[in-house]
Amino acid sequence: MPGGNVGLEGSKMFGWRLLSSLVLWTLVIALVALRYTNGVFLRYTNGVFLLIAVVGIAAQREFYLSQRAAGRTVFLKTGLLAGALLFAATYMAVASPYGKFPITFTGEAVLILLVILGALTRRVFEAKIEGSTEAMALTLFGFFYVPYLLNYAIKILFCVSGGAGIPLLAFAVAITKLTDIGAYIAGTLFGRHKLSPLISPKKTWEGLVGGVLVALVASVGLVKWFPQALGSLAGIHAWILGLVLSGVSVIGDLGESVVKRDAHVKDSGSFIPGIGGALDLVDSLLFSLPVFYGYLVLTGRV
Repeated sequence: MPGGNVGLEGSKMFGWRLLSSLVLWTLVIALVALRYTNGVFLRYTNGVFLLIAVVGIAAQREFYLSQRAAGRTVFLKTGLLAGALLFAATYMAVASPYGKFPITFTGEAVLILLVILGALTRRVFEAKIEGSTEAMALTLFGFFYVPYLLNYAIKILFCVSGGAGIPLLAFAVAITKLTDIGAYIAGTLFGRHKLSPLISPKKTWEGLVGGVLVALVASVGLVKWFPQALGSLAGIHAWILGLVLSGVSVIGDLGESVVKRDAHVKDSGSFIPGIGGALDLVDSLLFSLPVFYGYLVLTGRV
């Protein structure tokens, strides 16, 4: 039966996606743990930072290539260089073993200015006018959309007082990814009403509710199971974070769907089997991590 084949294929794809996600994020958390227990390898290479930066630059590159595939002009090298500089500058500010260098909003603004100046300079020497505004806008958007937002993962890791960045980042990632899984399962079992047919035909309101409920249960459960690491999030904080992080993660997921549909691509790339591209991997985190960092700032944890 065709329907059965589609369902089986969808189940296999979800299985690959779930397995790949679990393996990857387990690796991330393990690397972070080694970093903070003075693991010999990571003491000198800081693999956690490199992993985040590599995934971020790969995701940014996928965004630019999807725009090129749609026939648009982007300044790929300029944008990627700015993204790499942002990651490096943040590392030097908060985690460098050779001494920390201050980077503030002013420093980030300088990097943004460099993107614009680099794009303008290139256009001047190429003597091209048509499409210049679009190219500069897309290049700058790619910088903001991926490295600028993903950069908050590094800030959470290294800026939180008392070395509590490890469990807090793991908490935010877990809530975000469990929202995805809960939404998929609830949507598959109970989905009837389309959430946004034009943007993502397979997503349903029932799936959204299921994802939020799973996130709420997970948020409260994680805080209770790990009181030493996450005790500061107890009470109303756990409920609010579960609700807010799951909500913004869905927006992040839908946001990437808009980008892909506008560029007429199914997956952003093939970075990891079963997930797709690097951008598919981090899409929901691009919104949940900055929001979580904002919460940490407002509550005096940074």
